[in-house]
Amino acid sequence: MEQSYQQIANTLVDTIPEDWQKILLYAEYREGYKKIFFYYYPKNGTKPVYSLDIPDLFNVNENMYEEFEDELYQCFTRLWAEFKEQDQEQWTHLTFILNNTGKMKIDYGYDNIAEISPVEKQEKWEAKYLK
Repeated sequence: MEQSYQQIANTLVDTIPEDWQKILLYAEYREGYKKIFFYYYPKNGTKPVYSLDIPDLFNVNENMYEEFEDELYQCFTRLWAEFKEQDQEQWTHLTFILNNTGKMKIDYGYDNIAEISPVEKQEKWEAKYLK
């Protein structure tokens, strides 16, 4: 699993085209459904940048950005499968926090959130983590 965490961190670092101080990522995974988004705080900024805004803000090639996004989805697919292979309870969602010092923290969630709308889940997550 450590290798998966490192690959996630490396992909995030490669995706962000400026110096940053903290990244907060949300991932949700279950059979037939995957969702990932993240925010990061620029090195000298107080307002977080939403991952989907990166191509527009930094004139990043859409295809290149989608490759980074695909890589993130592959990383979380592998992580989810590792839990299953190791007979650990599979998470349904998680928050991955990475500081520019390399320190990372992961909050796993196991409750069934399939019935909650994606917009509501994202709003609750943002209220909790983007302070």
